[in-house]
Amino acid sequence: MTRYHESQRFHGAILGLLVAAFVVVAVVTIVEVVAGRPAEVWLIVVGPLVVLVVAVLLSLSHLDVDVTDEGVTIAFRYVWPARRIGFSEIVGLEVRSYNPLLEYGGWGVRLGPKGWGYMTGGNEGVQLRLRKGLPVLIGSRRPRDLEAAIRAGVEGAPRMS
Repeated sequence: MTRYHESQRFHGAILGLLVAAFVVVAVVTIVEVVAGRPAEVWLIVVGPLVVLVVAVLLSLSHLDVDVTDEGVTIAFRYVWPARRIGFSEIVGLEVRSYNPLLEYGGWGVRLGPKGWGYMTGGNEGVQLRLRKGLPVLIGSRRPRDLEAAIRAGVEGAPRMS
């Protein structure tokens, strides 16, 4: 049974930056070709294509967080494999504010000095301390609801010795 579900998309500013990067790369490529300067094939084809593919993937991707009777599932659709964390693996959790750039190096699925981060925007989430492994931060637009659902599962889960 699902106790909590949240689906998040990347903040529009991130996608706007990618579109701007695509336009800049495309304009530079066109200027190079029109000016008759020898342009490398990778600049003409690969540069704009890479930016476009990344923009499309990010626009299609979304972060799904589900809390079920078994635990927490974090899935970054189309970008990263799903991660499942059983309630018995969680030894502590708290709602906290974070700085995605300073603590994790940006948005998405990130490994930073404070552990794993799964975030699409904003600066609030739920930090999980695990029995084994690095801490996990789950960015959320409803962090208190997410924390309450996880805490209810943790308190009802059988304890490991």
